[in-house]
Amino acid sequence: MGRELTEEEKQRIAANRAEALRRAEERKKREALAAISADKIAAVPAQSVSHSTEASAAKPALPQPDVQLIHQVPCSTSAAASNVRTQFYKPPTPARLPKSNIHVTFTVLTYDRLKVRFAPYHVAVLEVIKSIPSRLYDANERSWSISLLELKKCQEALKNLTVTHSYASAFSCEPSLFTVHHQAVDVTIESIPDNVLKLLTDVGAKHVVPSDLSLIMDPALIESLFPFQKVGVTFGIERGGRILLADEMGLGKSVQALTMARYYKAEWPLLILCPSSVKSAWKAQINKFLPIIQKIYVIEKGTDPLPAARTSNTVVIMSYDQMVLKKKELESASYYVIIFDESHMLKDGKAKRTQVALALSKKASRVILLSGTPALSRPAELFSQIRLVNDRLFPNFHEFALRYCDGKQGRFCFEAKGCTNSEELTAILLKRVMIRRLKSQVLRDLPDKRREVVYLSGDKIDSRMNSLQEAKKAFERSSGMQTKDGKGVNDSLLEYFSLTGIVKAAAVCSHILDNYFYPDAPKKKVLIFAHHQIVLDTVQVEVQKRNLKSVRIDGQTSSKDRGNLCQAFQEDPDVEVAILSMTAAGVGITLTAASVVVFAELHWNPGTLLQAEDRAHRVGQKDSVFVQYLIARNTADDFIWPLVQKKLDVLGQVSLSNDTFRDAERSHLRCESHHSEITDFFNTDENLASAAKRARIEN
Repeated sequence: MGRELTEEEKQRIAANRAEALRRAEERKKREALAAISADKIAAVPAQSVSHSTEASAAKPALPQPDVQLIHQVPCSTSAAASNVRTQFYKPPTPARLPKSNIHVTFTVLTYDRLKVRFAPYHVAVLEVIKSIPSRLYDANERSWSISLLELKKCQEALKNLTVTHSYASAFSCEPSLFTVHHQAVDVTIESIPDNVLKLLTDVGAKHVVPSDLSLIMDPALIESLFPFQKVGVTFGIERGGRILLADEMGLGKSVQALTMARYYKAEWPLLILCPSSVKSAWKAQINKFLPIIQKIYVIEKGTDPLPAARTSNTVVIMSYDQMVLKKKELESASYYVIIFDESHMLKDGKAKRTQVALALSKKASRVILLSGTPALSRPAELFSQIRLVNDRLFPNFHEFALRYCDGKQGRFCFEAKGCTNSEELTAILLKRVMIRRLKSQVLRDLPDKRREVVYLSGDKIDSRMNSLQEAKKAFERSSGMQTKDGKGVNDSLLEYFSLTGIVKAAAVCSHILDNYFYPDAPKKKVLIFAHHQIVLDTVQVEVQKRNLKSVRIDGQTSSKDRGNLCQAFQEDPDVEVAILSMTAAGVGITLTAASVVVFAELHWNPGTLLQAEDRAHRVGQKDSVFVQYLIARNTADDFIWPLVQKKLDVLGQVSLSNDTFRDAERSHLRCESHHSEITDFFNTDENLASAAKRARIEN
């Protein structure tokens, strides 16, 4: 006989029975709800489902949520739903969704626009950029840009960027079957430094200048200016007469500078500091454009005194060397309007001339820098010139070099030889202190300049190559050994460079004379540039042998003679050749009567070559200018020519040069030795004609 249940056990059984009944009731309610949901899903038209599928296929795939398969128990209240098996998405929580990480970068494109880049691609970021009214798309660069003024608006939109996700829900009796989640996008913004933004936006109040300059200045002077020159004058006056005028060579920087300076005539006398070789050229410009000026003092030597008169019709012209010698006198005289011509000569901040120039510029109210090549080799060389105009723009060289010159600690010292953030630097300069125009932009009627590289070969070079080999080996040995000051490398390169000129000299003369001055050749004036005296001497002797009338300007030519020789070349139709030192005659003179420019030697500074080219290719030129560079293989030219192109590429990155020698035409000239015959001693046209055929061009 079994044991009788205790009272406690009876109560526990009753409680379990009650719990089982409660659970059964809840299950019936859930089955009823499931049946209702199944009826709603079955009622959705097949066409709508198909359309939704096609639409979703056309869009990028969204992150897939977790899927849970639920098999429904037949519902007692709905026979139609008893055989329905349904599948639902269980919506994930926002924390479980994969988060997007986007990196957005803003960089300076121009002084009023910014380039926007982002990675990886995200449609939400793209929509933000498209919402900015000033946005532009560059199909060539495949990049977006916006106005500088809308930077903050774009950044705020990116910081608050969210993405909306919708998921099907099986746990709602509402008509909508979707649950919506809003998720923030993780956007990392790399923007422009605050100090750079300030330089681009906080320019300060500009001086008001009337659109018609003749209302405030001599109408005859203003009438002599080209439209782009008037723009340059206005730019300078708006900025208080402290600017870097960096127009390409040949666009008339001197007349623009004189016009700007004349606007401040109440603060004269005017001080013009320039290379010694162009003092007479400045005097000629003043006589031409400012004939009212009667007192022009050209300081030729250290004993020449500065004028005591301080009038609006007084101008003092002196070289940079004389400036250093007369530092104390100049500081005592307090010149308030100063023109620094060829200001790239002040690129070395440690040089005495640069330090004196900085001291004078701090006292001056108006400082006008002129340079067609403001950074001859590296953007770092702009720093001292910028300080002459505005010493508060970039007060610290180290910070300037880190951002714009790839500044870094080298083996022996801090190095600033590269170029970084070039578009940003250019934008700041153009906004604050610099105006630069190219010939192609402002003088459409100026004849184009065409270049050709001629590679010399033949007996006239080969017979002299033996003497060059030892110099070449010495240079190669020294270049492979790094020294602290680099003196050994420089000395061996200079020796190699000098001997290269000697080796090329005979072939150069043969090319020039036989191709431009053969019998019955059309009249043509030619500029011949070289660096070494021995090469200039060789060319001069050969030109004289042909009875060609010529002029020569080198470091020994006085300033007075220089002006007379230039005038003779320009005006005398019988003077056909100008033999010129590229460093002594490459700046400050006009020789537009020539249509051919030949470089017998190279120079490792591209600015020197470009300036020499533009003695002929400048305002006043009425013909097309043809420039030839004569290069000999297996000489120092093999080292110097690539170096020149590399430096031009660096300048191009900061928009300070659009010149490149890469697209120059190329030809090969073979110069054979000619053994003398008795008929060579008779000066006959037939002999000269046959000499012209000895140079064979091999294209």
